[in-house]
Amino acid sequence: MIDPSARCPEWLVDRIIDGGGSISFYSYMNLVLNDPENGFYSTGRLNIGRDGDFCTSPSLGIDFARLLAIQVVDWLFDLEKSGIESELLSLVEIGPGEGTLSRDLIVAIAEIAPALIGKIELVLVELNVGMRERQEKVVNNLEGTNYRWSNIEDLISRPVTGVVIANEVLDAFPVERLVFTENKVFRQGVSLKKINDENFLEFVDLSPTSAIMKFLKDSSSLLNIEFPPKDICNRWVTEWHCDVPSWFRNLSKAVINGSLLVVDYAMESKRYYNAMRKDGTLISYSNQEANPNILKDAGLCDLTAHLCIESTINYALKNGWKFMGETRQGQALLALGLSSFLYSLQNTKSNDLSAALNQRESLLRLVDPMGLGEFRWLAFQKETSNNLILRNRFLEDPIS
Repeated sequence: MIDPSARCPEWLVDRIIDGGGSISFYSYMNLVLNDPENGFYSTGRLNIGRDGDFCTSPSLGIDFARLLAIQVVDWLFDLEKSGIESELLSLVEIGPGEGTLSRDLIVAIAEIAPALIGKIELVLVELNVGMRERQEKVVNNLEGTNYRWSNIEDLISRPVTGVVIANEVLDAFPVERLVFTENKVFRQGVSLKKINDENFLEFVDLSPTSAIMKFLKDSSSLLNIEFPPKDICNRWVTEWHCDVPSWFRNLSKAVINGSLLVVDYAMESKRYYNAMRKDGTLISYSNQEANPNILKDAGLCDLTAHLCIESTINYALKNGWKFMGETRQGQALLALGLSSFLYSLQNTKSNDLSAALNQRESLLRLVDPMGLGEFRWLAFQKETSNNLILRNRFLEDPIS
């Protein structure tokens, strides 16, 4: 049955016809998010913030960056003290969104360790022109800071030493969707269905690729999980972040020495590949609302899929990274001193009460276990021949 809300825009009709009448879900997700002329990201249509399509931690105010900067400064000082030969230490943000996290991190670092500002450069890695134009308006106001935009290819040609941040990035990578039904596995695709001269989108089952079959075999061994798990329903769907291994591999080539922090939607494999999770983790976001209908309003919504924690760690280990640890965002921010931020609000003067209450609400949202507090922080260090051990303050006991 065709979903009447899954109308196919004309530009996408042409892409699907060019693809032979049906395309993989991976190609569909890549098009609706990243098509240069019509994608949700590339056109700059995405709006992040309280009044936008969804909130991110940086969009709630500067406190997220102020807390994260404590950890970033630790890493930068560790790298500086190790005697690494580099003119500048780099702070690299992959997929900087609105640019607010990059800006706020620089401001916070200047407050915590002003001597570092002249020794670091800010590098923003952004593929989409529409988003970069918005970032430039935010970051160009920074004074006394070295900053530039780059891409992974350029970083590989001129690798850096420093700290890499990927905040809510990998969840937006296009994914392969795998369909298990009647003891068979299929690659989910998207095709057109014409009704009364109007084109609609519908899912179709395609033959699995050799890469998909290898993923299933490798994951069964690595995670000690059956594919599909026992007692699934008649039609069970899950995702594979097929571009994450190459992302770690390329980033390893782009970083000589330093740390990588991935902050994202993620869950353990036992939860990810659970028989009860019959529709996978993919969700659509628009106007602060989450919608499981991922074919609705193609090119006008964000699409996001959770990471599998164990798979992500394994991809990193196989591609030049050492795993340092992981925790939930709520625990990480408490370890970095969030409670002291909350405590300081008790001394707010009456004329600043409204601002203080808003700040308190934002801080609590950052650690809400039903929301942003459930994000996972995964930290990695570039594998090198030296014995440098970076301090991971965010993994220590919370500061009371």
